[in-house]
Amino acid sequence: MPRSFPPDVLLLDTDGLLHARLGRGKSGPRIVNAKTYRLAAGTFTPSMVSPQLANEASLAEAVRRLKNETGKWDKASLLLPDSWFRINIVELPSLPERDAEALDVVRWSLKRTLPIPPEQLRVSYSVLSKEKSGAAKVLVLSAMESTLATIERVFAAAGIDVVLIEPIGLNIWNAITVREAETNADRLFVYVREEDFTTAVFRGAQPLFIRSRNLSQNRTVDQEIRLSANYLRDSLKVETFENCYVAGANAQAVHETLASEFNTPVRPVALRDYAEAAPADITGLDAELTACTGVFTA
Repeated sequence: MPRSFPPDVLLLDTDGLLHARLGRGKSGPRIVNAKTYRLAAGTFTPSMVSPQLANEASLAEAVRRLKNETGKWDKASLLLPDSWFRINIVELPSLPERDAEALDVVRWSLKRTLPIPPEQLRVSYSVLSKEKSGAAKVLVLSAMESTLATIERVFAAAGIDVVLIEPIGLNIWNAITVREAETNADRLFVYVREEDFTTAVFRGAQPLFIRSRNLSQNRTVDQEIRLSANYLRDSLKVETFENCYVAGANAQAVHETLASEFNTPVRPVALRDYAEAAPADITGLDAELTACTGVFTA
């Protein structure tokens, strides 16, 4: 596991908390153990950008049970659903060298794309490319500061220091790419969940397009994929992909749609391809546990 992070990874959703402990194997990471802890209904309530933690006691009780069952440890990485973030690829006319000034510029760039003041967001970014003129393209992650701070406070009260907060989908992609040969070709990634899904296009290592959408009876994943396909053909001039990776427990249902829209081979994300070993009783969590392995990629 090249990146130096604690072996414990937490995945938090509106209805549950997943804890996974990873270890080193001969050729890759091992899932030593994993267990899900249910949260009470209404623990999180819908809000702008990220849901709000409305019932701190429910999360605190899940963390208490987790700690009682897993012994003494004090640091963890935390992965959250992609839909709890706004993920933007932003082109800036200039990006200052000083970190604080650069962050101010990035935060200001979000004003025209988000429905709330950017001061209410916790923002992080990575530089994708930078020109000699100073112009830069950056990948920006933002989430509600109040939501993240409250979650961190609950974990801290249980003696757990959260050292990393990132989206699940991007870490699934980290796990995929670390095992691929270098390429400049276009690749498609789709992560399907019950209530939302993420679509991303990468040209080589560079993201060209990332979008996370909530689903409803009036907005199905099949419809969203077809809309995204039209957008990608029109805006990015992408007709097909070298590979299309699909993750999620319900992903099989969209394989045919993806194959027909992009005339591309579709490859499901299976945990056995990314973890050297995992407990035999783990089922239905291939995407999420693959994301846990992605935390440790370079």
